[in-house]
Amino acid sequence: MRNVSGAQLFRALCFVTCFILASVTAVTDVCGQNAATTNPATRTVLVPPFENNSKVHQKIAYDVGSRTGSEGKRSFMIDRLTEAPRSMLENSLGNIGGITVVERKRVDSMLVETEFGAMSGLVDSEKAVKLGKLLGANLIVMGTIDDIREDTRDFKGYGVKTETKNVICTMRVRLVDIASGVQVFTKEFKGTKTYTKSTYGGSDSNDRSFAAVEETLKQVSNDPEFKAALAGKNPGSPAKTEGMVEIEFAPKPDNCDIEIDGKYVGGSPLKRLLPIGKDVKVRITKNGHKDWEGVIVPEAGLKITRELGVIP
Repeated sequence: MRNVSGAQLFRALCFVTCFILASVTAVTDVCGQNAATTNPATRTVLVPPFENNSKVHQKIAYDVGSRTGSEGKRSFMIDRLTEAPRSMLENSLGNIGGITVVERKRVDSMLVETEFGAMSGLVDSEKAVKLGKLLGANLIVMGTIDDIREDTRDFKGYGVKTETKNVICTMRVRLVDIASGVQVFTKEFKGTKTYTKSTYGGSDSNDRSFAAVEETLKQVSNDPEFKAALAGKNPGSPAKTEGMVEIEFAPKPDNCDIEIDGKYVGGSPLKRLLPIGKDVKVRITKNGHKDWEGVIVPEAGLKITRELGVIP
């Protein structure tokens, strides 16, 4: 066995000690760097399947795995126009700094394995907020396709026949703060995809409805008010509250269109500042339900909970 002098042993111990200290320092630096690069202002967004109230539906097969992965995948027949818009919006949100989108697999598994419902659009605000809390989200984006229609115009002249077809998609997008349950953004968007055909040729598509949906989602993704709401900023100037009172609109079912004095103001549930004691005309509508119109006089504590009847 080789003899080791005291000086050699001391040098070896110094080397080991320095190595350990360097390793600890490196780990500390990495952890510190990770902590520094983690933005505490990052907002986690949940995007459930869209609701499709239009007359256009496209059934497709869609597989969903279990949360644990032990039960394999389950297949569902879903409306493509509830799933595809959701996917496109998730991709757009993922490109915005400070935004993290909840993983699709977690959302889908939770939707089909709990009381939240299947893959057909989550429109109940209370359930949406509960789902968001379980998934650790800050915000939930709820989308509704209200209508998809085609407008065709023909022109004949100078020996040329031209057909112009506009495919128009009307979509409503709401943004709900999960901590408070308050709707912080709602807006209606309209996107148009135009196809032209003439004697000499033209443009067309076998999937015109989907193309119109894509055009509408581009407007949503680029809307400055929507981006401001995602970032937690007030996109508008401070409201004047003198002589005003907050009125809550919570008709049944959820996701109704609210018009005040002939102007669309958003989807329910929502809260709105209105002048105290002044007659205000309100109209509440939803596809497949009977419209309601009435005049209200805003006062403190007023809550509109009208239930719309279903059209037979």
